[in-house]
Amino acid sequence: MIKNIVVFFLFTVALVGAQVPRVALPPPGPSRYYIHVVNRLSKLGLLVHCQSKDDDLGYHRLLNHGDDYQWNFKVNFWGTTLYWCKLETPHAYVSFESFWPETQHLWLRDRCKHGTIGTCIWTAKDDEIYLRNFLANVDELIHKWIYKR
Repeated sequence: MIKNIVVFFLFTVALVGAQVPRVALPPPGPSRYYIHVVNRLSKLGLLVHCQSKDDDLGYHRLLNHGDDYQWNFKVNFWGTTLYWCKLETPHAYVSFESFWPETQHLWLRDRCKHGTIGTCIWTAKDDEIYLRNFLANVDELIHKWIYKR
């Protein structure tokens, strides 16, 4: 009798286990990211200040068209790494998150994945701020300048 109950229990567990829906997790992102801020302004220099909660990267002047400020990091153990930047010209500024953790949506990861490397390229142009979308091979308008009075 006990043998029959054990067999029935194991059969039930196997049957129920086979019917449990599997949750599809997104593929892991790159372990290291490279963030670039590029000056593509036609005339003015660009002041860049980027930081995270734990790491102030300081102020950097990108005086010439094509100048590039960059840094790299590994996402922390908890997956909560967050960086933000303020870009400023004599006439305008903008503040934005330049890297953030993604657990549900992969918007940033999709744009910043360049092969197996995580590379986010933020570009300051005369009209607005763009993020390079490597999958579509285009610069996407993301932020607008806030003009000073």
